[in-house]
Amino acid sequence: MDIEQIAEQLSNGRLIDLSLKMNPGSTEGPSAKPSRRYEIQRFEFEPWKIWSGPGETMHYVEMESHVSTHVEAPSHYIPARHGRSAPDLSELPLSTFFGSAVLIDCTELGPQTPIGAEILKEFPIQEGDIVLVGKGQHIGPDGDDRSFLTKEGAEYLLSKKVKLIAFDDTIIPENTQVMRDLSTMFTHETMLSNNIPIIERLTNLEKLTKTRFLFFAIPPKMGGIDSFPIRAMAIE
Repeated sequence: MDIEQIAEQLSNGRLIDLSLKMNPGSTEGPSAKPSRRYEIQRFEFEPWKIWSGPGETMHYVEMESHVSTHVEAPSHYIPARHGRSAPDLSELPLSTFFGSAVLIDCTELGPQTPIGAEILKEFPIQEGDIVLVGKGQHIGPDGDDRSFLTKEGAEYLLSKKVKLIAFDDTIIPENTQVMRDLSTMFTHETMLSNNIPIIERLTNLEKLTKTRFLFFAIPPKMGGIDSFPIRAMAIE
């Protein structure tokens, strides 16, 4: 199949937006957490300083790096945990952020279910996949009823050589019952130590109708940034 045929196939696919909208001043944080900071302020150019016509609109933006649907690079965790440098978002291969994906549908799981290898083996995870975990039905008033990925589950995904892992708000990457410090963040340790980014706060996974699909979530090429919002999408 040549590139024109591939483009035609993609354009005829069903596109699902998996990203939360960011609203200035009211961007939500993770479940049961306070809002994250995202503010914009309009300004106008002084045309004699910047080559632009008068009256054009631009904005100053002030925000946290972990806002809305975002991806975390190894530099988010490795320097603090191990005292060494690690790739930021601009230093990860572009191919990491798109490709074949598989949905780990957690609809049938009960509250606070550990997601280990025995559950993950029920899904057709292939080498080089992007893995999306979500659609949990138990959250709880403080987010405490959500199921979570276990250390063994993360190690299983590593053994399958996945290249990216992503969660919606119904599943948490870490077991908060045992998480006390960086050394007990087993999913972050397993993934980010092996240059496998982590996406948090996907949405609309219930709109997916297939277990396998194409996934795209390209972050901006910003040096020095450990995390940044993305526009995530699936094509069925």
